[in-house]
Parts: sequence; C-alpha cells; structure tokens
Amino acid sequence: QAGASVWSGMREGAALMSDGYEVYNEIARTHGLTHLACWAHCRRYWMEALQALPKMARTREQPAAQAIELIAKLYEVEKRAKDLGDEERRVMRQQDSAPLLAQIEALVHQHQHAVLPQSALGKALHYTASQWSKLTRYVNDGRWPIDNNPCENAIRPFVVGRKGWLFADTPA
Repeated sequence: QAGASVWSGMREGAALMSDGYEVYNEIARTHGLTHLACWAHCRRYWMEALQALPKMARTREQPAAQAIELIAKLYEVEKRAKDLGDEERRVMRQQDSAPLLAQIEALVHQHQHAVLPQSALGKALHYTASQWSKLTRYVNDGRWPIDNNPCENAIRPFVVGRKGWLFADTPA
C-alpha cells in the first residue's frame, strides 16, 4: 500500500510510517508497531496552504511560510545526522530537532482555531495537529527516518507504469 512503510522488520522496536490514513492506526496497534507520521506528507499540506495565497501575500509572516521554513530546518538536522550512528542521531535530534518541533507545535496552536477548517491553511493545521504525536516520535529513536520518501520513490515506477503496462504481453 502506498503511503506506509515498515522499518526494522517485525522485531521489537519496529515502526510503521504512514500518511494520515486512519486504517494504519489499527494495523500498527494489531502488530505492536510504533506508528510514525511522514513529514513529507505534512509538508505537502503546508505547501498547498502557501500556494493557495495570492503571490503578493506569500510573505515570511504567513503561518504556512513559517511552518515550511521550520520543516526545512528539521530536514537540515537530518542531513547533518545522516552519517551518524543511531544513538548519536537520536541525541542530535533531541538537541536540534526538538526545539524546532516545539516551535511548529506553538505555531499550530496559535492559528488552529483562527482559520476556517476547510481552507488550505485550516487543512494543514488540522493535519499537523491530528498527526502530531506520530510526527514527533522519530526524534526518540535514531533508527527511524523523518519521512518515507525512499520507499515511496521505490514504488513510484510501478504506480506510474501500471496503466501503461495493462495490456503489455511482452517485456519489449
């Protein structure tokens, strides 16, 4: 299923990373997996909120722009931590990512009830708030990734090619 990935096999400490599709909550619970949310999916909501604004209104003061900037900083931490061991990565995340997460959480709480829920910004705020505990768990274990982009990129050729291959009967 696109949108979900399992890390660490099916052993103690295994994790399921998914988008916000609620079915994955039961799958994680049933199999005793730690349920993580993907920051790339979350970022997509914030990008849509920013793009919904007129170009002249897309300033750094906009909540969507602030959230995107903070998420970019989370990814900068991940870039610096990519060659570290699991424990070193966890410590770096606790030190560098946790304060950024606190800023994002404060931003969400500040604006969540001040916008229409069905607006693009309202959807970004709601998604982030509803997935918050899953979005922040990755900082507690250096083995867990910030997003499931590598898995989604691996399956993309099959999803895109599926329709084109429908009636193909030879590899050529």
